[in-house]
Amino acid sequence: MADDFLNKLAQQANQQLGDNESPFKQKKEVTRPVQVRESTYKMVKDIAYHKDAKIVDVIDSMLKYAINSDEFSKKNNK
Repeated sequence: MADDFLNKLAQQANQQLGDNESPFKQKKEVTRPVQVRESTYKMVKDIAYHKDAKIVDVIDSMLKYAINSDEFSKKNNK
């Protein structure tokens, strides 16, 4: 069973792509530590739990939403 068709195909693909490379592998984006107030962190943690998401993804979505809001537009930065 070790020499079945799919195993041979996988070996051929690994030779062409490299053993550790997958065409579907997504690069991991580097993260940085950010200081957050404890009360805010608890709220974000609760949101992430209820959405079944990672805290970093929830914070990223929140920051992108805030950055794109009118509060931080270049017109208001004087």
